[in-house]
Amino acid sequence: MALEVYQIILFIFIGALVGISMCFVGQTGQGVIVPLILLITGDVLIAITVNLLNDFIAAISVAINYMRKRQFYLNKNIMILIIFSLIASFFGVILLILTPLSIIFGWFLPIFIIFLGSTILSKGFPTSESLKEMVLKITQKLSKYKNGYADPAEIDKMNDNKLNLRDNNIESFIKPYSKLFFVLAIILGIIVGLNSGMFGANSGLIITIVLIVLYGYPLKKSVGTALILSIFMCIFTFFSYQILGFVINGQFYFNWEFNLYLGIGSFFTGLIVSNYVQKLSAKTMGQGMGATMILLGLISLIFYSIS
Repeated sequence: MALEVYQIILFIFIGALVGISMCFVGQTGQGVIVPLILLITGDVLIAITVNLLNDFIAAISVAINYMRKRQFYLNKNIMILIIFSLIASFFGVILLILTPLSIIFGWFLPIFIIFLGSTILSKGFPTSESLKEMVLKITQKLSKYKNGYADPAEIDKMNDNKLNLRDNNIESFIKPYSKLFFVLAIILGIIVGLNSGMFGANSGLIITIVLIVLYGYPLKKSVGTALILSIFMCIFTFFSYQILGFVINGQFYFNWEFNLYLGIGSFFTGLIVSNYVQKLSAKTMGQGMGATMILLGLISLIFYSIS
């Protein structure tokens, strides 16, 4: 289908917002792109795959600057997270194709995005003191009388040194290679995968939080690493939709025209803005993320109201 001029401008603008959103904590554009494509096509599977491909483009553009400044760290501990994420993503795709779950793309998601953005804007991104206190309490309960970080004073010291957003040290609060560590990595990996498979998201925000909480990454390094991992999630989930869509429904799900104009906005905005976002403090990054999420959520509600 040929897009009108105003639609092309709208697509580039929405793509630019997604690129900006991706710069802060790897947040997907799913909440606004899916309703936009639904408004035009009425096909949720095309909407999802368009978003996945655009998230892939945006993640690459933003990851370039994070990698140039070495704001990423990949180690073998992450493999268990990504393996279970990919497996869960595949099953999530099957679930969405075979069941009428398009209702999840109704009013709930935009309102949830606005709520989450408002929370982040008012209380900060969940790597602030509130998260430190939460992790401290959980760790104390789980580690009491066991090997690891059982001493509350020692855990508190780790909170200050390891979770500080300007700290480059990487050390998990939960003992690496322990049973608890692997159980949480598997559970969180499944959550990441289902989020990508069923919602068509790159899961960059969730991966960022997992890397901070479970793996002990500082914010900026976790964002850079999450972007790299989300690139694999996007391309794997995208091709899962194409393969399963053809096998189950006899058709492929994508639209290159939509992705062309969205990608133009996402790529160039992400490439430019990500270079400056890394110079911001973690608090400012959180505020920018919150404001962007609120804007995306409001635009999403408008699209749903029109449709």
